[in-house]
Amino acid sequence: MPTFPKIPGFELKKFLGSGGAADVFLAIDLKHSRLVAVKVLSHTRFADTIAVRRFIKEAQTISRLHHPNIVRILGTGRADGRHYMVMEFLPESLKARLRQRKQIGLQESLTIINQIASALFYAHGKGFIHRDVKPDNIMFRADGTPVILDFGIARVLEATSQITRSGTSLGTPRYMSPEQLNAKRVDGRSDIYSLGVVLYEMISGAPPFKGSHTMSVVLKHISEPIPKLPEELRHCQPLIERMLAKERDKRVGSEAEWRELIKPLLKPFKLPKVARDNLVGLPSVKEREKTRLSIDGGKSDSEKNRATRSRPRPKPNRPRLFLLNLLLVLAAVVWVFFNYERIPGMALALWHTVIAWISSLIAKI
Repeated sequence: MPTFPKIPGFELKKFLGSGGAADVFLAIDLKHSRLVAVKVLSHTRFADTIAVRRFIKEAQTISRLHHPNIVRILGTGRADGRHYMVMEFLPESLKARLRQRKQIGLQESLTIINQIASALFYAHGKGFIHRDVKPDNIMFRADGTPVILDFGIARVLEATSQITRSGTSLGTPRYMSPEQLNAKRVDGRSDIYSLGVVLYEMISGAPPFKGSHTMSVVLKHISEPIPKLPEELRHCQPLIERMLAKERDKRVGSEAEWRELIKPLLKPFKLPKVARDNLVGLPSVKEREKTRLSIDGGKSDSEKNRATRSRPRPKPNRPRLFLLNLLLVLAAVVWVFFNYERIPGMALALWHTVIAWISSLIAKI
């Protein structure tokens, strides 16, 4: 258990975990009365190095990235001899969700991946490459919105990292692109490869390339063909093939290409166009049903239909109907009175009809 540093304005309450370079604490922002996450760089590995200065500078730059699926950095500083970064608090990670459920449904998986892809393409357009996309770095807000975090840390730690050290700047071997593993220049398409590995793991329950040793996983990423998805997920294979292409020129290279690939997969779920274009915090079908039932007083559609059928139909307004008919009868009587001498036969017949009509109306009252 690491020591809790003293940071002015924040009360550190709980140790959340450690990464390759920092410890993360749950804290209370005393000024704004809110929960935040404080990431504190390690004393031992990064004290008084160029990496520290680059880390702070990069964090300040990333704080200018404004996207609903990118973690919000609230500030940076140094206290108790340690550099720190304050971020919004995110209660759950995709790694924890996978550990709990092993496999995630297709609709939920595509929803999450679509939002993270949107964030990555936005960052690429601003000149940032993540370089360490993995379930640990995808987390969820309390409302379910997925966000990507640790942008720019890869650049900060690049000079001091080793490829075999899990969680460092170069990424985690299980999720790294072939060009990363070959120590070649990377661009945004490397992030798309890593995101493809995450998607494969979410929908199939296991990453595409596994091995008992780091080097065996590395070799599979570089040389082995992309494994086939199970039969029930085979319609997602074209998307996986484009994301996990060994040659980056064959991968998805733009947001426009991404949308063309993802839209046919989202269409069967009958999502609104806005949701398909940029899914943000979309609740599951069960959650939407619970919300609807709570609004409708806990009654399902079938229950509401039965209640509607059993409900007695409203009776017609009899007094108003009687008055209308009475006016018509009086009009007929007046007409007969003034035309009696001209058409006596017809008038007499009409008079009998009026009498019968009045009698039937009286009987209905």
